[in-house]
Amino acid sequence: MCRCIRLDIVWRYDDNVKFFWKIFFTVMFVSVASVIAGGFILINAGFRSQLDSEVEAAREYGEIVFYSLSNECGDPGMEMTAKEEEEAVLEAVSQVARSVSIDRMNQQIPFCVIQGGQQIFSSLKVDLDKGMVDSLRGEMWGWTLKKKGNEIYVQMIRPARFLDRLFYIETVRQVTHLFVHEKEQYRMMIVIILGMLLVVGLVTFCISKLLLRRVVALTETTRRIAEGNLQERAGQKGQDEITLLSENFNVMADRLEETICHLKEESDRKELFVGAFSHELKTPLTSIIGYADLLRQREMDEEQRQLCARYIFSEGKRLEKLSMRLLELIVLKNHVCHPEPVDIRELLDQAARMIQPRLTAAKLRLVQHVQPAVIDMEPGLMETVFLNLLDNAVKSMEREGEILLTGEWAPEGYRVTIRDFGKGMASDELPKIMDAFYMADKARSGKKGGAGLGLAICREILSIHGFEIHFDSAPGEGTAVTVLMKERGGQA
Repeated sequence: MCRCIRLDIVWRYDDNVKFFWKIFFTVMFVSVASVIAGGFILINAGFRSQLDSEVEAAREYGEIVFYSLSNECGDPGMEMTAKEEEEAVLEAVSQVARSVSIDRMNQQIPFCVIQGGQQIFSSLKVDLDKGMVDSLRGEMWGWTLKKKGNEIYVQMIRPARFLDRLFYIETVRQVTHLFVHEKEQYRMMIVIILGMLLVVGLVTFCISKLLLRRVVALTETTRRIAEGNLQERAGQKGQDEITLLSENFNVMADRLEETICHLKEESDRKELFVGAFSHELKTPLTSIIGYADLLRQREMDEEQRQLCARYIFSEGKRLEKLSMRLLELIVLKNHVCHPEPVDIRELLDQAARMIQPRLTAAKLRLVQHVQPAVIDMEPGLMETVFLNLLDNAVKSMEREGEILLTGEWAPEGYRVTIRDFGKGMASDELPKIMDAFYMADKARSGKKGGAGLGLAICREILSIHGFEIHFDSAPGEGTAVTVLMKERGGQA
């Protein structure tokens, strides 16, 4: 007998459903489906086991009846026609069946004897349809379930030979209680499922809320960062996957904040560059236009014309110098370094000779202490760096004195230091001094011809070499500039 339960569950994930409810309903679905499947398997297995026991009992009853009748049936012992013999056999078997009493475990076994589709004896309390006999062939056994009124029975039919004739013995077992018990089990399973839905639902709800609490917190952190609070970070507790997600999120937030700050700094630098460039152009252009207008509109003597021309020429040269420095800065950004071994002492001596006229004019003295070394670099570019640094040192000195130039080996590489004893700079000025057009001394441009591009050019040259530059300065104490050339050569 085949018994089955069909469970049709339609489950559709909607992308608009919150992740919490997806977890909740998934756990509920899996839990209920597992209980239903497990309950069905257990109930069905128990039912099949009990039904098989009843079928086996009916079979044993049939065996007992068969052997009991076989022992009692004998030969009729007289000559007669075939028809008379057939009737005699039927009568003999019928008398034996009526006379025999078959007990098992103090219970009488009811049975029925069938021959040729006719019932010749029955002690059964229920008369079931015998149609199964027609489907049996030879010595085949057979059993089936039959329903009579509100009762259900196992009908077992087995072949039996008495007096060389084929008979069938029918035994019956009432199994109504098996089906009643099965229904009660299914009803109990439904009650258990409903109770489980309540309990598991509450537990799943609480656990889901607990587990997703940190995800909700991470979502809130993400929202605050999106609103512009870049300092927000996700909390980190434990060692689970959410903690790893929070760590990666914080790393991402750190890099995002750095990138945004860098972009903002770049934007600010560009604005300052444009403003400073406009300012640097405005002053000489105003002078040129003003003096040219004087020459155009007014009659003046030769000395005045020469004075105006001299101003126009000097301001034009200033613009030329500014444009060349800007071009140099742009070209350096795309320059590919081709280093060669250079004697650092010779390079610094060359820079000192070139700056000497400026030193003499300012009544300054350059003191050198340079250890010999050979460094891989482009000598022309690095000479520009040292000339710019020496020139800045000269400009920072407001009275007679000396500038120190030292070169020495350090654990991290070869270090060249240029130290002046001029006015110095505040610590908040140091991060800005290498930006284009920035000048700590705002009056330097007008007084000493600077445009604020020298250190920007130095930065680009050192960058393409892989060298570093550091500033150490204090107001009134002077400035020390150190160029560090890492692992680029060896001692001479």
